[in-house]
Amino acid sequence: MWIWAEWIANQVVSLARLDAAHGLGAAVHFFVYDLLKIVVLIAVIAFVMALIRGALPLARLRRALERPGGRALGYPAAALFGAITPFCSCSSVPIFVGFVQARFPIGVAFAFLITSPLVNEIAVALMGGLFGWKFAFTYAFVGVMLGVTGGFMLTFLHAERWLVAGAMPAEDAAEDKPITGWRARLFDAADTSLYILKKIAPWLLAALAFGAALHGFVPAGFFERAFAGTGAWTVPLASLIGLPLYVSANATVPLLEAFVTKGVPLGTALAFLLSAVGVSFPELVMLRSVMHVRLLVMFSCVVLVGTALVGWLFNALQ
Repeated sequence: MWIWAEWIANQVVSLARLDAAHGLGAAVHFFVYDLLKIVVLIAVIAFVMALIRGALPLARLRRALERPGGRALGYPAAALFGAITPFCSCSSVPIFVGFVQARFPIGVAFAFLITSPLVNEIAVALMGGLFGWKFAFTYAFVGVMLGVTGGFMLTFLHAERWLVAGAMPAEDAAEDKPITGWRARLFDAADTSLYILKKIAPWLLAALAFGAALHGFVPAGFFERAFAGTGAWTVPLASLIGLPLYVSANATVPLLEAFVTKGVPLGTALAFLLSAVGVSFPELVMLRSVMHVRLLVMFSCVVLVGTALVGWLFNALQ
């Protein structure tokens, strides 16, 4: 699907007379390839979400979630929806923003945001083939439970207090205002998609520059050497180091296999990769457009603590 983006990135590196496998060339290739991929993903997802918002009674669904017992179903439903959607941490942001703009309970929105990048059917299938189906289904269950637990915690902390002004509209502004006619809906969806892209563009560029620098200049074998120890401290260290990195869930499976074969304990490797998949610096920078730094830190800490606990659990069971 992304062959065209790979080709453009290769052409840019070639024109600059750089080596795409090392140093600056690897950084430039990462920046161009991921910029093209993420911009297209965000534009398409934001467009589709705007169409869905125009067609579905989201305000009615929100009111159902606010009833007694509604949120109890909302957390696992949002987490399961996140598990079956093949989105990375960055491409989950427009859907999270859509939930916030529809005034969904903040914990339900976060349950989706936490689970969506962690679990998808491709990653689970690959894990089943390499590590066995017991491990794969345990991984999927843990990912969903992290989303449910994290969403509940952020509801308990009243996390909506730290959304940027205007991110969650007033209740009357969030009521369903159906747009009639497909032509009008398409134009409205295109405007929404363009608005979101413009809003996050500077944050996205800064985040990708940071990711490209890590990708191009972190020495080979650095992570294997850092996590090879068996001390309990290596698990939270792995989660902390993985936090700012941008990794797709599908890429975690070969990385997990490589780490384990090089002597990294399974739980430590899993803590690192779950943290890298669940939160990334590009995602945090994009989320800064709708939430204050305090909420970004709280969200990161929820994922950090959750992935460390998972790592300790898997190391204990190994």
